[in-house]
Amino acid sequence: MSRSIQSFEIHKVRGEWVTKSQDVLAVEEPLEIQVATFENGFSTVKSLSVTMRTPTLDTELAIGFLFTEGIIKSLSDIHDICYHFPPAQKNQHQNIIRVVLKPTIQLDFKKLERHFYASSSCGVCGKASINAVRLAESCPTHWKERFEISPELIYSLPQTLRESQEIFDQTGGLHAAALFDLDGRLMRVCEDVGRHNALDKLIGAELLSGPRFERSILLVSGRASFELVQKAVMAGIPMLCAVGAPSSLAVELADEFDLTLIGFLRPNRFNIYASDWRVKKPALNERVSFRTFEPKDAQSVYETALRSFQETYKNVFGEAMIEQMVKKEYEPESLIALLPKIQSGEMCFYVALDGERVIGFCNFGFCDKGLELRRIYLRPEYIGKGVGKRLLELGEKFALDTGSEKYFCFVHKQNEIGKRFYLKNGFFHDGNEDAGDQLFMMKALKSK
Repeated sequence: MSRSIQSFEIHKVRGEWVTKSQDVLAVEEPLEIQVATFENGFSTVKSLSVTMRTPTLDTELAIGFLFTEGIIKSLSDIHDICYHFPPAQKNQHQNIIRVVLKPTIQLDFKKLERHFYASSSCGVCGKASINAVRLAESCPTHWKERFEISPELIYSLPQTLRESQEIFDQTGGLHAAALFDLDGRLMRVCEDVGRHNALDKLIGAELLSGPRFERSILLVSGRASFELVQKAVMAGIPMLCAVGAPSSLAVELADEFDLTLIGFLRPNRFNIYASDWRVKKPALNERVSFRTFEPKDAQSVYETALRSFQETYKNVFGEAMIEQMVKKEYEPESLIALLPKIQSGEMCFYVALDGERVIGFCNFGFCDKGLELRRIYLRPEYIGKGVGKRLLELGEKFALDTGSEKYFCFVHKQNEIGKRFYLKNGFFHDGNEDAGDQLFMMKALKSK
């Protein structure tokens, strides 16, 4: 069995039943990183860090750690690297690694600004301030490569990473750091019980094989902490994506060094916290078109509604509530069930497309007041680009073609974007017909 995993006998409790079983867990062991320097013919050995790690790629971990801490500037600063076994502990695991620096490399340990202790939970602790990164000689001051990445490519990264996590599949207990090229191809992935260790391993492995940092995207499986951003900046990686949240200091550091920082990455959404210029913004052009809803649009309409709800009501409802609301009204099966009403003319349902991509939709139905605009939603990145106005105009044409004289809708009182949109497009608020937390908006129609 790999030294990275270990089997344990456990008891599984399921209801009233208790059974014996075997479970495989990720191994966690300490690794002491030592540095040896030469001065006047004498060798000095210092212990820089004790980090709790998964025992693989220890050489890469040590190199990556020294590089991202600014202790070495390149592999050429290293004379040798090997495991060290104290005389009294010949049979111990390989848990001490010593990096011997070339005689030309001198370190003043008293001036090192960090306390080099790390744990698998908190990352490297004791960083005094962003100044320690800013003053590092190896830290890039500008980016040579300029590029833009599409949101669709960024959405795809977590699944690609998940499919490559071999040890995680066996244990479910590891963090991962992965490097992708600008086409979304996975170049390297490293795993460890510590997220900072996984990244150090990845950076060290890249340095050993020939680094490919400048035109790359880094993805980490957890949150984006300060130390992960610091390591990415030191390596010259221009874009860091995280499945979890960033910290405030991480955002400050990313902004200072123009690193694109993305958090809360999901299959259909993410947040950009710094340097958004590397993410392509959807551009409306002659490809934008409008047509009646078709069954093949159902999944995209559902995703559009979800993203719109998340942006509009993020400060009103919790994420679970939003997903429940959208699923209730817009799950694909429910949408497809509307086809008979659409085909009979009882209701109208338009979708807006940028090329083949659904970017918005609206649906209308009749009641005793006239034509009711039941919903209009756009992907957040298309708000303000004229798509919503065009959808409203299509609804108005549909209303006039069918003899309606009034066009009305309800909008949630917390939906400031919606209220501004309807007022701007000729609707007015009739407070006499408000319903609970919904505002009644109406527009009189005139034949042109």
